[in-house]
Amino acid sequence: MPALLRDRDEFVIGAAVLGTGLGVLNLHYTSDWGWILALLMLPALIVRALWRSMPGWLLLSWVTVPTVVGDAAVVTRSAYLVVVTALAVVAAGRRQRVDTVVMFLCLLSPFLIWLLETNDWHRGLGAWLWFGGLLIGWGFGHVVGRQFALIDELERTRDRLAETAVAEDRQRIARDLHDLVGHSFSVVLLHLSGARMILTSSPTEVTEAAEALRQAELVGRKGMDELRQALMLMHRGSHSLAPLQSGELEHLLDRYRDAGMRIDIDIAGDIEGVSAAPRIVLHDVLREALTNVAKHARSPEATIRIGVDHDRVDVRVESPLGPTPSRTGSGMGLAGLEHRVAAIDGTFQTRTDREHWVVRAQLPRRLAGASA
Repeated sequence: MPALLRDRDEFVIGAAVLGTGLGVLNLHYTSDWGWILALLMLPALIVRALWRSMPGWLLLSWVTVPTVVGDAAVVTRSAYLVVVTALAVVAAGRRQRVDTVVMFLCLLSPFLIWLLETNDWHRGLGAWLWFGGLLIGWGFGHVVGRQFALIDELERTRDRLAETAVAEDRQRIARDLHDLVGHSFSVVLLHLSGARMILTSSPTEVTEAAEALRQAELVGRKGMDELRQALMLMHRGSHSLAPLQSGELEHLLDRYRDAGMRIDIDIAGDIEGVSAAPRIVLHDVLREALTNVAKHARSPEATIRIGVDHDRVDVRVESPLGPTPSRTGSGMGLAGLEHRVAAIDGTFQTRTDREHWVVRAQLPRRLAGASA
């Protein structure tokens, strides 16, 4: 049955095939004019499969009334098998109060034949057997209906989670873009305002106004360059747009130092001259490496060496080996970090060096293809 439980329509179609087969069996076991009743109820489940909005009470009435008449007149023998199938279909669907009332009447229909005293088999064990069969059909349909309801709820929850994720992603991008370009363009506006004020108050001070405009141009170009690089990095698979701002490196290290880690750092070269995209990845390399030190190192200490030359940035993090030589990343993980470094045409490696674990990355000083 697993294939029939994926969708309500598939379940109804499967029940229509089963119910029609049982209807043919019922037609075979009729006597006298019972074949007319069997033919009358034969297409009921097929019509239900085609008519998706067919009321449940109509389907049950369609199959139950001929069944009660046929068993009361002792001209049909197995019509209740079709009723069990129809009851399961109605129980599994979305039903109204009238459908539930008709389902109860259908459940009690075998005892109506008992009261009529026309069918000896129903006077014995038959009514209770058909009652049990109908009850099983109702219970099975109810379980299937609950499964469909859970599937619908999971679909709605998934849609809500997807919408929430999109909204949070938009907010994160907006926040990162604000952090990325807000400072640069604020400085641009200050320089432009200064130039305007100089020209307004002292038209002869052209040199100072030109210098202010030149500074505005430089800051604006740098801001646009950082924005272009960050967006390109995001296009290559980054989850962040925010570069490593001035002082943020010390802030990152202080968080680990406050947690009890001893960190020695040596920076050679102008790290402030590194472009936005490599600074973002540099931040991720240091964060991931220090997180691994906190989790796996024999003692919480690390040595960081950062070298900046004309073309590249070389970062190396060493820490004492833990009880086991292997390391596994947390969060993004070392594998994801390697992919991230490769996305900006850098190289990444981890290895053991004597009794130390070494994480090393070589990054370009600026992202190729991001310049105007």
